[in-house]
Amino acid sequence: MPKRSTLVATAATLALVAGCAAEPAPPAAPQAASSTKASDGAHRIQAIVGDCMKGKGFKYVPWVPPVKAGETTGDRAYLGDYAAMKEERAEKGFTVFYRYAHPDRKEEVLWSSEDSPNSAIVQDLSPAQLAAYEKQLTACKSRAIKEVTGKVVKDDDDRYAQENATIDKVLDRELNGDPKLVELAAEMGACLKGKGHSVADTRPSTLHTWGWRMFEDKVKTLAKNDDKPEDEEMAKHGQYVMPVISVADGKRYFGQEVKVALDDLECGKAFYAAYSPRNAEIQQRVAVEFGGGDQ
Repeated sequence: MPKRSTLVATAATLALVAGCAAEPAPPAAPQAASSTKASDGAHRIQAIVGDCMKGKGFKYVPWVPPVKAGETTGDRAYLGDYAAMKEERAEKGFTVFYRYAHPDRKEEVLWSSEDSPNSAIVQDLSPAQLAAYEKQLTACKSRAIKEVTGKVVKDDDDRYAQENATIDKVLDRELNGDPKLVELAAEMGACLKGKGHSVADTRPSTLHTWGWRMFEDKVKTLAKNDDKPEDEEMAKHGQYVMPVISVADGKRYFGQEVKVALDDLECGKAFYAAYSPRNAEIQQRVAVEFGGGDQ
């Protein structure tokens, strides 16, 4: 399970924004890599949530997002395969401005909230009923997570924040101190600087996502300068309303992004091959610690 990502909402979906991680995270793994332990934990949590909600008089269907079968180019790229990464980056860059350059192309997602049978249930509730439902669901999920994992979490935001913080700590402890990865990261950073890119931090876990962060920061800057008023509730969670960007501007930014993404890959070919599989293993290990991929 990759780091949980902050929701970025359009104006039309502001009313539907649910809790998520406090800080943006790089794109999730294309394959919801799920070990037996993670899957077991997720199903146990959902079963407890279902019983808890039923006991409080609410209808709830235990549901765990499905894991698609088969390996894809995205899966191989996530694990550091050079050919797959090159194909992905040539097409989508770091995936930041892709949606603005190609708004007509449907984004690939593993699943959406509408896939859950509970989506139809909540749509039939009045505002007062929905508020009561969500309050009880939060309490039931917290109880289930504690029972299955021993973790004490207040809500989804808190759970994802704790999970992300744990991932960061483990990455720092296990990968940033690895001599071989440090050497490969230094070589990659020097190569990028030689190509004219500014890379301030070459710690492996930071270098891994420097390009994505640079273009994500550009989107956030455009959002701040947009005419849309900032949503205070979203801002509390580190979220923002997606800016309006013309297709022409989107393609211009995207072209810059693809170039940087390919430079990054050429400089980091050896680094990604060594770093990515270990990063994926840590993401999965921490996901199991926090109960797996239930929602």
